[in-house]
Amino acid sequence: MDDINVLVYYDGRWDECCYYKDYSVVGIVIPIDCSYVVPVDLILKEFKRDHAHYDVTIQYQVVANGPLIRISRDSSVSFYKGIKKNESDSTNFRCVLIST
Repeated sequence: MDDINVLVYYDGRWDECCYYKDYSVVGIVIPIDCSYVVPVDLILKEFKRDHAHYDVTIQYQVVANGPLIRISRDSSVSFYKGIKKNESDSTNFRCVLIST
């Protein structure tokens, strides 16, 4: 099956209207048949971080200034991939990386 291109936004800030501003962005490719650990591992690898010192929170918006939807397990990754693969605009469904 096909892979999915995902834009990962990071190092930004949320304004009062739930817009993410002043960010950097990187693209990753996730396999369509992957589990939750795969995008987390890809993100950590992209930023040269390890699981021992960083927790990754992945969230996305379906519409600009809409509520954030958290990706936290296999079923939420499957849901994200399902809506993402049917979207023609690659800038929609941006994932926002929050590392702690």
